[in-house]
This record gives sequence, C-alpha cells and structure tokens, in this order.
Amino acid sequence: MLPIVHRTIAFQPYSDLALLTLMGIGLEDVHSHSYSFDNRIRTDAKCVIQYAFDGEGACEVDGISYELHKEDAFLIEIPGNSRYYLPRHSSHWEFLYLEFSKECLPMMRKIYRMNGPVLRLPEASGIPKRMLGIYQMALDNQVNSLFENTRIAYDLWTRLTEYAVNLFAGERTRVDEAKDFIDRNYDRNELNLDMAADHAGMSKYYMCKEFHRKFGVSPGKYLRELRISRACSLLMTKKDYTLQEIAGMVGYSNDNYFGKVFRAEKGISPDRYRKQSNQYDVVRSVPEIHRDG
Repeated sequence: MLPIVHRTIAFQPYSDLALLTLMGIGLEDVHSHSYSFDNRIRTDAKCVIQYAFDGEGACEVDGISYELHKEDAFLIEIPGNSRYYLPRHSSHWEFLYLEFSKECLPMMRKIYRMNGPVLRLPEASGIPKRMLGIYQMALDNQVNSLFENTRIAYDLWTRLTEYAVNLFAGERTRVDEAKDFIDRNYDRNELNLDMAADHAGMSKYYMCKEFHRKFGVSPGKYLRELRISRACSLLMTKKDYTLQEIAGMVGYSNDNYFGKVFRAEKGISPDRYRKQSNQYDVVRSVPEIHRDG
C-alpha cells in the first residue's frame, strides 16, 4: 500500500569520498500535461530511477519512445539525450522517483546492455517494496549520515542489477540470440555484425535497431566493451601472457590496435592496467549468477 503523503526530499551529502549516494526521493501523482523534462538542456548531474505505481507516462531515450505503465521503471542519466513526460492520452501518472550520484553509472550501463532503459519491476520482485521503504525512511528522517545514505544506495542498485541479470538470463528473443552469439564468439577476429544477424535470422539493419532499442547501445559498441572487459580480466589473471596473446584471446589480431581501443575505453594502456592490478597474489573470479555444482 502506498503512503498517503506525496512529498519530495533532497539529500546533500558532503564528503571528499567518491561514493554512490541517494540525492533525492519523491512520491508524486502528476495530472498536468505540462509535466515534461528535457534532459538535453538540464545541467544537474545525476541518475534517476522512476517507477510507476499507477497511470501511464512516457520517456524517450536516444530517439526511441517507451510507454510506461504500472510496474514499469525507467533509468536515465542526466544530462543526456532523453526526456520524460505525461503523454496527452494519459490522465495521470503516479510514481516514485529516486535520484543518485553518477557513481551508479557502471551498474546502470550494465542494466542497459541487458534490458535497455526501461525495466519491468513487478511487486513480487521485492524492489518496489524496498524503494517505498527508502521513501518512508526519508519521510521519517532516518537517513542521518553519509554512510547510511550510501549503504541504502548501494543496496538498492545491487538488488536492481542482480534482478536485471537474472531476468535477462531467463528471457530469450531473436535479438537476445544475436547478443548471445556475440557473447560466445567475441574472441574470433573474423566476428562481424552480419554473422550475428544471420545467426539470429534477422537483417543487420533490423538487428542493430532492435539491439539498440533493447540494450541502449549499438551491437558494435557492445562488442568493443565486451572485448575490453574480458581483456581486463585476462590481464589480471594471466600474468605470464604477452599483450599480443591477450589481444588474440579477445578477438584482436593486432596488439597495437588492441592497445588503442583499450586506451580509448579505459583511459590507460593495457600494460599500465596490468601493473596496477598485479598487487595481489591470487585473483578469484566471481560470476554474476551463482550456480551450484
């Protein structure tokens, strides 16, 4: 059951630590079609989760429109190429919004890659109840320190990311088949988008369009990020392998080009990344989904 009080609460955490923090939260029920936020012109740096309890809203992200019904949430970065609003055909939109500092971006982008900017969160997931619990804590002035604030923020984002990972693992579409093909073949230098589209039985144009719509990123960019992510893991765990060998293991035949792409993605060279990561005697892999046996 929703709290009766519709209110907005802001937090101003002050610290020299780069921590994920909850910056604001509010429960609103909008009825005016003047309700509209164009995030291309906004200057306040933050990320927003907005969850619908009733009515219908809408958002656009990178030119793609999404209808938002009960139990739908959108996740966006501000500023950004997006907007959200009460559409003309809707009489109202009751929602809970949560604003966070941009330290949440790695998890948000992970969710985008799997599910896109709109995520269905049924009550059974437990996440809406958790968000309402945070709202009630804010109303009752129970968030009294920076560290309590950041614990709340990290807890919600890890729950949300875990939910999205498990949701993606259980739902399959043709564009998921294309993504799965990329996931399984990223280490092949000859891999290209035509091959992924052919595997999924789609045209390359349609695959790229649907891939971007669902995951919020182009398949080409996704492949590049995946290769560099795998390279980071190998640089940490395969200390005796040369950069040429690492490059070949993630689909790059040329270690110079691999270094150029790595630097563009991570801001440092592969060799420097490895040196920074070699302070540990043992590096253990921790999978996203735990499987017994």
